Amino acid sequence: MMQQQDSASRAAYSITVQELARRIEEHGAGGIPPELRTDAHLICNTPAAIDFNSPGAQGFGVKRAGLSVPGSIMLLVSPGCCGRNTAALSGSGHYGERFAYLALDEADIVTGSHLQRIPEAVCAFVASRRERPSVVMVCLTCADALLGTDMERVCRKAEAAAGVPVRPCYMYALTRESQRPPMQAVRETIYGLLQPRQKWARQANLLGFFTPVARDSELFSLLGQAGIRKAAELARCQTYEEFTSLAAANFNLVLSDEAMGAALALEKRLGIPAIRLRRLYETAKIAKQYQALAHILGIAPEDFTAAEVREQAEQAADAFCQQYGRETVLAIGSRLNANPFELALALVRRGLAVCEIFAVPSAADAFYLRELARCSPATRIYSLLEPTMLCYREDRAVTLALGADACLCHPHAKHVTWNDEEQPFGYQAVRALFERMAEAMSGDAAEAGRMASDGSSEAAEHEKGHTVSSLPRLSLALPPFAPDTAGAAAVLYPLGGMTVIVDAGGCAGNICGFDEPRWQEEAAPSAVFSAGLRDMDAIMGRDANLVAKIREAAAELTVSFVGLVSTPVPAIIATDFRAICRMVEKETGLPTIAVRTDGTRLYDRGASAAYDALVQKFTAPIPPDAPRTGLGVLGLTPLDFSKKERQALRALLGREDTPIRFFDRLDDFREAAQLKELLVVSPAGLRAARRLQRQWGIPIRTELPPAFIHEAFSDILSRLAALLQDGQPREVLIVHQQILANGLRRAICQRFPALPAAAVTVGSFFALDRALQWEGDLHFRGEQDFHAYLQAHPDAIVIGDALLARAVPEPFGGTLLDLPHFALSGRKAPMHPSRTLEYAKNSISN
Repeated sequence: MMQQQDSASRAAYSITVQELARRIEEHGAGGIPPELRTDAHLICNTPAAIDFNSPGAQGFGVKRAGLSVPGSIMLLVSPGCCGRNTAALSGSGHYGERFAYLALDEADIVTGSHLQRIPEAVCAFVASRRERPSVVMVCLTCADALLGTDMERVCRKAEAAAGVPVRPCYMYALTRESQRPPMQAVRETIYGLLQPRQKWARQANLLGFFTPVARDSELFSLLGQAGIRKAAELARCQTYEEFTSLAAANFNLVLSDEAMGAALALEKRLGIPAIRLRRLYETAKIAKQYQALAHILGIAPEDFTAAEVREQAEQAADAFCQQYGRETVLAIGSRLNANPFELALALVRRGLAVCEIFAVPSAADAFYLRELARCSPATRIYSLLEPTMLCYREDRAVTLALGADACLCHPHAKHVTWNDEEQPFGYQAVRALFERMAEAMSGDAAEAGRMASDGSSEAAEHEKGHTVSSLPRLSLALPPFAPDTAGAAAVLYPLGGMTVIVDAGGCAGNICGFDEPRWQEEAAPSAVFSAGLRDMDAIMGRDANLVAKIREAAAELTVSFVGLVSTPVPAIIATDFRAICRMVEKETGLPTIAVRTDGTRLYDRGASAAYDALVQKFTAPIPPDAPRTGLGVLGLTPLDFSKKERQALRALLGREDTPIRFFDRLDDFREAAQLKELLVVSPAGLRAARRLQRQWGIPIRTELPPAFIHEAFSDILSRLAALLQDGQPREVLIVHQQILANGLRRAICQRFPALPAAAVTVGSFFALDRALQWEGDLHFRGEQDFHAYLQAHPDAIVIGDALLARAVPEPFGGTLLDLPHFALSGRKAPMHPSRTLEYAKNSISN
């Protein structure tokens, strides 16, 4: 973990509204300090900052947005690391069933050979669907951005082969701050599907959101007063025909800036004019906006009002301010359905105190900042993405936090996340917000429940079997597993160093938002950053910029070393990490290592490389005659073991009368040569252990203690006993990491001596070390190999993560016993009995 900061010298960067407004007034956008610019520093990774680095983790990113078209499906063409967190969408509207993955390897990235397979993959994906899709979205990532792939041409070829529309979606994190960022581009792709159609004067479209505007918003009744009989929204379209009818609109109301590019394209291509409306929380401003809309529509302003709804909003606001105004001190975040600066101004003007705003301002926010400076000059602005936010200390004066990120920063305050998917708008938004704030202040627990459910990583209800394709590296059933980047970051996480994921943001976001459970489990943060690469950084190879960012962050934090984790972008441009390590060491005085991952391999390769790099860099020699003492445990990562399992193993080993080193402190690596013995608990630790064995003669054990296996997996052994009680011979397949699976196999053979040892097989999608393999053990290169095994053994008992049910043949007469593996599914706990497998009616977990 990052070392505790000295409160006298370490503090999160912030600036008062008054000072920021002055700077912007004097220097324009150039007056925004670099700490509040995302291109000027490393990007901090915490759960509160997840929307920047991984916007799809808990909301709408390019992947989920691309599936907004009814009946659409998406083929993600990328290294495995880019699609990993898509598994989080499985329980959200069944999005997980609409994805397929064409994984790129090193050869694809170097040669572009994957482009030839995309049409074939699209055809296989379309053929696997029970219903013909309306459109296939082909999602591309930074790899193809750097390769300069002409995806329009590739999609035309795929469309001709598959007979359905095929469109590209560009998930290019490198271009996040360009003139056409990914979320703007995906809207243009979606609405670009619309074809010319006869206009209907009484239809208008609401553009901007991927989820519907609240039905009780007065916007609908006002449009009705204007003669609009149909206010159409993408999110309310149930069929593709409904979606195509959006082309008949007389005009578009654009409710989000990110949709303006798509609206202008529709105006040019289909002749549908665009009218801009903003979501506001100051009722006087809302009234003026509606008056302006009435003028555009040619309606008398007095005939275009919502006086009753406005009065309800005023009453809700007045009631809150009268009852709670004196005791309410607000912190406002950016993960909410509002512009945080406009919302802050609206609340301050009602007499409420706004202490903090967690948001990155832009030049467009200058008006709100200037007005805030007049009425609340001491309000402080923080950027959750700035490195010193790791030093942030909660201001206990705050009594109410608005926004999911502000709630995470203020665990002791009352919470209103205000990021529900149904979009509030107009006076209705004002009324609903103040009502929700009153509920929170009165102690209503409903909001806490809403927040706890956000971003759940549980597997979807009723996992169903999917079709499995024979096309190599095309996955129709299983999402990508934890990549090598996540494995490397997991090893570095607790060591007190600065981990820099050398990426454009998405890889770091996948790690923070999906593959690192300790963000929620641990109280102290880890210094994990994204390099925040942009397209010109990659094109020009601006390594000096990266080194400067690292130097500036290291000067503000107490860290013991720097660990660089490579991703597809530096792999493609052949970044010289040896040179960067030397530069960082010279600039910071900190020892620096690089873990050369590329996102195309799995977590165990990255974890193995990280362990080995740490041993090479930090293990100090000892005199030949020095006494050896203690046991070293390598490979105990949260990607392999749940928190409960890690605690159980630590407790069991702690009973031994010997010091234990779990390699979760940098000193464990420094003093590794002094160890008497090494216990390797996952294949990720084998490479480093064998290096220590070669150099220092330390013996290695690769068997988990039987007592741990029987304690941690007693439930599985009991359920297996119930299945084997009839005495019938059964094949048992254990799917997990090799060393844990071997330990479980030994326990099964010991408990059930009548079961032949050859009947219990270990299979793994991850590394199988040859020295630890039993005859018949299987390495699954993909879902196809797993599927083929079960076709050959239709009555087998499979002990593995419940996510594997997707790749089980139908019908299947065997049983799946749930053995969660976080690196596979991202689940932290066994599947709840209410979330069972539809077809596995004989499963003991039903």
